[in-house]
Amino acid sequence: MLYDFDVAIVGGGPVGSSLAYRLALQGISVAVFDKKKFVGYPLQCAGILSKSVYELNDLPDDVIINKVKGAFLHSPNYTLKVEKNETEALIIDRVGYDQYLINRAVNNGVKVFLQHKVIDLNLKEGIVNTNKGEFKARIIVGADGCNSLVSKTMGNKLKYSPACQYLVRLGDNDTSKLSLSHVDVFVNSSVLPGFLWSIPLGDNLFRIGLFSDNKIKGDSNILDDFLNNCGEFENNNLNITDYEIIEKYRGNIPFYDKNKIIVKDRAILIGDAASQVKPTTGGGLIYGFSAIDIAVDTIKDTLLKDDVSVLKNYSKEFKKLYSGELNTEVKVHNTLNILSDRNLDYLFKKIKENNGERLISEYGDMDKQSILVKEVLKRGLLFKITPKVISSKISSIWS
Repeated sequence: MLYDFDVAIVGGGPVGSSLAYRLALQGISVAVFDKKKFVGYPLQCAGILSKSVYELNDLPDDVIINKVKGAFLHSPNYTLKVEKNETEALIIDRVGYDQYLINRAVNNGVKVFLQHKVIDLNLKEGIVNTNKGEFKARIIVGADGCNSLVSKTMGNKLKYSPACQYLVRLGDNDTSKLSLSHVDVFVNSSVLPGFLWSIPLGDNLFRIGLFSDNKIKGDSNILDDFLNNCGEFENNNLNITDYEIIEKYRGNIPFYDKNKIIVKDRAILIGDAASQVKPTTGGGLIYGFSAIDIAVDTIKDTLLKDDVSVLKNYSKEFKKLYSGELNTEVKVHNTLNILSDRNLDYLFKKIKENNGERLISEYGDMDKQSILVKEVLKRGLLFKITPKVISSKISSIWS
């Protein structure tokens, strides 16, 4: 069969365009297909990245909006303050970043087909059918996000939580009390296993959002109630009295699924499409960027040997490198999911009493949460800080 491209990537988001760029540098012919007219818009991300992004991808200074070094973590009645001495995370212009990455790919020889909606795939033959024609590729990559058509074609069931976020301008009286070097994270039983967040952009602007599985009330209703009744969280750094909603965004956050098929026939999945996300926060860019090295090596080897069975190494290598960390985060996620508001307050109170703020500040890592978990387990703190009434459930999670 004659192929139009070595690799066809479905989805022009940050992971898909970055993979395309990296493959093009190896002399591999790459096409990216995206249904949007303008890559990156509308915004569907909180736009906060750990500083480890610098180890994985380019990040131009002009897309960095703010830098933060810590967080205020809120249960209904207690607040923990955790922070590093230096910048821990970067608040970015995600639309601008997506545009930078897709333009970088184009400038290095990648063929980008915008407004090309993929409507059908033949993974065995490498055929990509779009609303504007058919294309053939030796390898297909699904980088098409949470609602991935490539993933559906592989036979996966899509599992995700809805998320919403507002761009909010606060009144001067409110912002005078806020720290621009810290994010705020709020947890209560109505949003677990998700959470609410407030991310400072500067100039009185904040991204305030949440993701949750609360199908009864709905995420936007929860967020509206939060903005109108923020004072219900005691010791709250974000006591809103005057605000204006500038924009609203919606999206979905995939669940991590260790059993998800990410390689089939001539196709692989990467990023959100592969559920390569943090089980605790739903953040996906760091894991997606981390998977690029594995994908590039596997695709090069597959093309060189002209043997699609080599693609199976991609799944094996990703699991070898990241399954330990991801499985630890699943346990953290499952632990939080069984907590009531009273349990959460107890947990936060005991963390304070056991010098936990210092421990989290020292060992906490946005991308490697197992470091802190191991320290907590080593010091025998898990059952000191969790309510005794649910100790048997917690024990079964961590046994």
